Amino acid sequence: MRERGPTLLVIEDARDQSLLVGVAARRAHPGLEVQIADNGVDGIAYLQGIAPLQDPPAHATPDLVILDLYMPELDGFEVLRWIREHLTPRPFPVVVLTGSVLPEDEARALELGALAVHQKPHDLEGLGETVAAIVHQWIGRGAIIGAHIWEQG
Repeated sequence: MRERGPTLLVIEDARDQSLLVGVAARRAHPGLEVQIADNGVDGIAYLQGIAPLQDPPAHATPDLVILDLYMPELDGFEVLRWIREHLTPRPFPVVVLTGSVLPEDEARALELGALAVHQKPHDLEGLGETVAAIVHQWIGRGAIIGAHIWEQG
């Protein structure tokens, strides 16, 4: 049985965006497990260990959460508030990746416990670079990349 790699939870209501974040994250860190929650309600359910992901082997505590702010039903601010109130000490970093350019949104997210706020780039290359930087900062580069760098000297 292979050892499980680190887990990223992406909480994002735009399915195309969450899939692109997942692909970019796996490229940045080979072996990264990516779980996707389509909204804040599903994100909290995942963090509680309940439906839709009730299978414990597939339901790892995330090593990193990438969170969108503006989602229907329950927004990213409410998710941050729930994490702060229910998961103390917080077992993982939460980084916001948002389309908002409002300084007050960044300040509020940081006040609620996000460790960083990044604006979503509008192009694929920029999104890939931003996600890679987030993953490298909070999880690392991964064994495969590290081995490749080591071999190159």
